[in-house]
Amino acid sequence: MTRPVRIAAAGTALCLSALLPAVATAQSRVDWTRLAELTVKRTLKLAPGERVVLFWDQASDRGAATAMRAAIAAQGGVPVDLSAPTAADLETAKRLPPEARSLQKARRDSLWAAAFRNAEAAIWLPMQTTILADRPFEHLVEKSRVRSIHFHWFLPAEAADVPVVEAMYARAIAVDPAVLDARIAAVETAVRGATVKITTPLGTNFSFKVAPNAWVHRNTGDASKAKVANARSVRDRQEELPGGVFRTTDLSAGEGVLVGYASFDTRSPIIQATFAKGRVTTFESKRGAEAIVSTWQKATGDKHLQAEFVVSTNPELAALLPSGFMPYYGYGSGVVRVAIGDNWESGGKNRSSNGEVLFFMPDATVEANGRVVVKGGKLQVGQ
Repeated sequence: MTRPVRIAAAGTALCLSALLPAVATAQSRVDWTRLAELTVKRTLKLAPGERVVLFWDQASDRGAATAMRAAIAAQGGVPVDLSAPTAADLETAKRLPPEARSLQKARRDSLWAAAFRNAEAAIWLPMQTTILADRPFEHLVEKSRVRSIHFHWFLPAEAADVPVVEAMYARAIAVDPAVLDARIAAVETAVRGATVKITTPLGTNFSFKVAPNAWVHRNTGDASKAKVANARSVRDRQEELPGGVFRTTDLSAGEGVLVGYASFDTRSPIIQATFAKGRVTTFESKRGAEAIVSTWQKATGDKHLQAEFVVSTNPELAALLPSGFMPYYGYGSGVVRVAIGDNWESGGKNRSSNGEVLFFMPDATVEANGRVVVKGGKLQVGQ
């Protein structure tokens, strides 16, 4: 039996989001063995001898890590553990002098870089610890040759909704990549080279152009060697699970008003950006987003530019729960997302000191040269 390689990393925390409150959950009823097999065999198409980094947090794990290790070993692969620090590790690090903290981080970065450098694949498992502003996983993917998976398993704040969402995620991951590819391709065909207009009940009335030769990332749930062979960006060597997202950064000529939720929940802050000639002229809070606006105002670089256009297509993911939670980062079928500012990870040219600002729109209507692509949050193409 292949034994996992374990690399400890104390002193720095990792996570996927701190925008939603943590929730105590009951034992998971998910068939993690089945999901791990799909991930390793179908998504990665793992070959014998390949090393797979498991980027995980023991406090957040609900069964995925053990199942992933077993599935990797069953395919003849070698799992390599990179574990997030414990709460005790973090408290200890806070008491260290600055020089010692810097040395500890340098040692951690060196260990992690070596693990990725010697691996063929990597899987980012769920985490609920403090955010790392330097986004280590993405940069480790960038500086290595791995093909990678984001397996974040975002859960809602309401404990009663957790089993519903977990069952939904399991169904969504099981959707055949060919089904997702066809739905994403239909969106791509409709918007490529078109003038796109987005309207929403919150007040969005925004138009922009998608380049005729736009580079599109198709998040189909396929992270095989063949799929990533022509990758142009870090994003092209990453697959979200569950998948289903159409994504492009080749946008221009933004005009009008963009209003959206700042996170994947309708209870989150609401932000508004007004565009003229492809640039943001005003950025403001519509509800509880003063800190986001303040950070944007202080930022430098390409913060004024449209960055990314995303349409979600997975038929097994609901766009919105009654609570307001948008399953898996707004990847439910028909959810629309627009970003302004930095688009480094997806291969764009924008660079902004505050990163990207996201506008989530679960009930948008999208038209491309007058053709309806999404209507009231319902996907209209590729059905």
